[in-house]
Amino acid sequence: MKNTAFLLLVSLILISCNKTTKEKVIDKSKTNTDTLTINKTKKTNDTIQKHQTFNDTIDDLNENLKLFVPKDYSVISIESGNLNLDEFTDAILVIRKNSEETTSNMDGGKPDKRPLLILLGQKDGTYKLAYKNDNAVYCIDCGGLFGDPFTGIAIKNGYFSVEHGVSGGHHWEDIITFKYNKAKDNWFLYKTHYVNYKLNDGNDENADALVADYDKLQTVKDFGEIPFQKFNIYNEKGY
Repeated sequence: MKNTAFLLLVSLILISCNKTTKEKVIDKSKTNTDTLTINKTKKTNDTIQKHQTFNDTIDDLNENLKLFVPKDYSVISIESGNLNLDEFTDAILVIRKNSEETTSNMDGGKPDKRPLLILLGQKDGTYKLAYKNDNAVYCIDCGGLFGDPFTGIAIKNGYFSVEHGVSGGHHWEDIITFKYNKAKDNWFLYKTHYVNYKLNDGNDENADALVADYDKLQTVKDFGEIPFQKFNIYNEKGY
């Protein structure tokens, strides 16, 4: 009986020690993973001197599109659709300087511009540059403390929109839409829609939700006829 009790006690001690050892190994592994993550983040941050784009560089481009990307530039947005209402698929590219994260200086009046290219699809599968505008997309630091404001491009049946917005302590959205004019074979500013949001400070079920604080919609009646190539997002009038 004594021998049985002794063996049971020894077994319990061994199981306890083994469990403790495994827990220590797991904790050590977790610590190593955390350390690697911190070091990796630190290394990444060391390369970011001023600003960081929210738009990843697109490398897997069609060879016919690569022809329109100059040296020291890369593509951050590409959208396909019907821009001029013909039977061929068109595209819009937004490109940026590879150095913009460190060289763009909006506060100093020297933003690194991001060209927007309207490319029309051809019968043989290639593209033709219709227009390029350096002032249709905001720069990487045009959102101030809230970062890169450019969020994307949308295309639909002769219309295309350039979309911006920031979120955080300040939240706004700005959608600029152009429409194709077949008679003039060009795209003209169709409308702009800017919305500034604030937190709802009421006591209802939507408390703390974002609600529109300022909503401004403008059309041709407000700004007149502005062709795409003359549009200037940096100018309050748009040209």
